[in-house]
Amino acid sequence: MKNRSTSTNTIITYSIIVLVLVVLKILTADQFHLFDFMGENEMKIFNYIVNAILQIGILFCGAVFLFKVFQKAKLKEIFKFYGFKKISWKGIGYSILLGIIVYILNVFVASFFSLLLRELGYSYGQSSMTSYPVWLFFINIVTACILPAICEETLHRGMLIKGLSGYGMKKAIIISSLLFGLMHMNIEQFFYTTLIGLFLGLLTSKCDCIIPAMIVHFMNNFLSTFMQFSSMNNLGVEGVFTFINTSFANNPMVALLFVITLIVLLLILAKTLVRKITEESMLKQMHSLQDALIKELMRGEFFAGLEEFVKLGEGEEDKFKKEDIHQLVHKRSLEYGITDEITDSIILEGDTAKPSTFARVLLVCSFVLMGIVTLISFIIGVL
Repeated sequence: MKNRSTSTNTIITYSIIVLVLVVLKILTADQFHLFDFMGENEMKIFNYIVNAILQIGILFCGAVFLFKVFQKAKLKEIFKFYGFKKISWKGIGYSILLGIIVYILNVFVASFFSLLLRELGYSYGQSSMTSYPVWLFFINIVTACILPAICEETLHRGMLIKGLSGYGMKKAIIISSLLFGLMHMNIEQFFYTTLIGLFLGLLTSKCDCIIPAMIVHFMNNFLSTFMQFSSMNNLGVEGVFTFINTSFANNPMVALLFVITLIVLLLILAKTLVRKITEESMLKQMHSLQDALIKELMRGEFFAGLEEFVKLGEGEEDKFKKEDIHQLVHKRSLEYGITDEITDSIILEGDTAKPSTFARVLLVCSFVLMGIVTLISFIIGVL
């Protein structure tokens, strides 16, 4: 039996995850009243448990262990393929700053699309929260900030982008971004999550590392959670946005000029930070390779490789083939961490790296299924 391509395995894995997510979304929908027997506190606890299961048990474990089964690869290779690589402390700091900028830009983007949805007749549901205690804030940091940053990034910027690279990196980023937006299955979140997904995909492809995207994702969610906590407890931090809105309420032209100027400056700063993060990521990987080379030299394995290289041509010049050189370079590249077995298999697959017809049908079904649920959320909000 012929082995499936990496892209086919990626789509099959993602489609299974989507099916489970949609079923869970339907079962937990308020319209079905399946959990009306629970009290308010019991329902809150239940929601947190479901969210944890969804994030860890479905998104993360599905992206890692289910893909591992289909790909028949080692766990270490899976994480390397997804981009779990070390970054420097500077890279972490730059990523945190970038996360703050992304959050501010996201406020503008989300506000714009919220206004657009309201113009189309969509009404937002009122929050039932009457208090926001500190213990709940810390629970939300875990369930709404840490887990999504790790699990959603592993699935979309890890498995999807790398797994669909047979399409070409640009197409892989666009597909993963759209699926990331649709995965929320909520019209309120679709637009800005798609744009964030696009940005995080570009960041990951430039760095060849998933950690910066995780940090940016965490910071965006954390600041959103903190602002809600501040508003509910009258800490005054969110008052900055209120002050700006009040100040420009009667001066729309000045407000528009301010917003455009701020967005341009933030985009320039974001571009600079992306470059800095990329540089730090590459430097860290270069240092790791240097360390590996030094260890190889100390053990004498590198010289053994050179000796093997020389022996290939001794007295047999006519048999000294390019394939021999390629195999040796490939072997050393894997040892030094320059590449990984799954990425290398995608390169070697060539034209067959693209998904099968069956996989392409599954991918379309995933788009349609989550798209229908997202559209239904809009219809419910309009009615």
